[in-house]
Amino acid sequence: MISKKICLAVVCLILPLAALAQPAPRIAVVDGFLQKVSVRPYAGLPYRVSARIKVASDTSGKADAWLAASVMKTRRRSGSFSYLPQKAVANEWRTYTITGTLDKEADSLTIFAGYYLNGRFGFDDFRLEVARGRGQWEPVPLRNSSFEEAAPISGVGLPAGWQHNWPVVGFTRQLATDSTGNRFLQIDGHDIVRYGHNLRAGRYATVNGARLYYETYGAGEPLLLLHGNGESISSFQSQIGALAQEYQVIAVDTRDQGQSGSTKGPLTYDLFADDMHALLDTLRIPAAHIVGWSDGGNTGLSMALRYPQQVRTLVTMGANLYSDTTAVVASMLHQVRQDQLLLTLLGPFKKEWNLGHRLTTMLLKYPQMKPDQLRAITAPVLVLAGEKDIIKEAHTRLIAQHIPQGQVIILPNLTHYAPQENGPLFNETVLNFLRQQRPRN
Repeated sequence: MISKKICLAVVCLILPLAALAQPAPRIAVVDGFLQKVSVRPYAGLPYRVSARIKVASDTSGKADAWLAASVMKTRRRSGSFSYLPQKAVANEWRTYTITGTLDKEADSLTIFAGYYLNGRFGFDDFRLEVARGRGQWEPVPLRNSSFEEAAPISGVGLPAGWQHNWPVVGFTRQLATDSTGNRFLQIDGHDIVRYGHNLRAGRYATVNGARLYYETYGAGEPLLLLHGNGESISSFQSQIGALAQEYQVIAVDTRDQGQSGSTKGPLTYDLFADDMHALLDTLRIPAAHIVGWSDGGNTGLSMALRYPQQVRTLVTMGANLYSDTTAVVASMLHQVRQDQLLLTLLGPFKKEWNLGHRLTTMLLKYPQMKPDQLRAITAPVLVLAGEKDIIKEAHTRLIAQHIPQGQVIILPNLTHYAPQENGPLFNETVLNFLRQQRPRN
């Protein structure tokens, strides 16, 4: 499972581009704001970034905040990343500092403040300094670093000089004033669900030799939600709430992934399908709608063939029948082979590297389906892929063409990660298909 700090590292490095793109609001457990500064005159010098931060957590006590910085180089689109390693002290203003050295080709530095889950977060007194000599720190100008500038607040609740990465549902921002009259930026996180780690909704079931973790939301006809390779329930942060308004969503961590238990031996999509068959039996669910993304889509196709009586409808996103260059873009296959080679060398040293090798082996070896096999699928199936997917469009259409009740939709301008790139479009596409399958009175 990727930690929230690694997620912040990735977010911070892409923030400047994301801020310009201004995409649709997302559902997430983490959010942040930033300011980008030119540092060409200071290239090669040590730097430090500091800010005062306060966190007032909700009753769960898990809220947190960070300070981070990313440095981009002039000649190459590459950079470095630093973040605040310690957890912020609850209910107390403290100054936190991160340090680093500007590359000799440094072009810009982006200061990023991040916050996580439900709670009240305060930020104030940002500073960027460079060292001209030992102990000689020189301030680098920031705009509105203490939020005292009397300027309009943006539509997403940020004062002048600061940018937002992307709109995230569940966080609100405003300028606040403390008892001394000092102004600071206040962010409130509310009603945010940490899907994949929700104790109220989570359960374990031991089936088919594996201890599977699953979470259940909503009411209505059951809908089984299956994630991709190396992912978890949390990948569906933007889907679960929307789908649970009309269905009983059962989101599952596949064996060896997420919070499900570790196993030994080869991993295959047929094995995953057997797991889901056994889970539905254990939950006394005769049949369910299946929505699977990537590996989850492959598992859904296997279920529709092996256990047709359990599949009411099926939605696949970025699925494939086999792993060659007629199905998957060549660069992706090359990358997986390179990863597999590295993991072969590292596997004996750490359990997670051994799991990575098993997962990449599955990507290269499976699935092993033939188009004509799909003619045996009796359920209505919606086959989705992004216009810029790693699964080739011709292969996606091939899958749909061989399913008797198959439909295909190519999501415009999106990639293999369409459910996260445009959650509202993906959700409505899935729900419209499911509504079409309901019996008409």
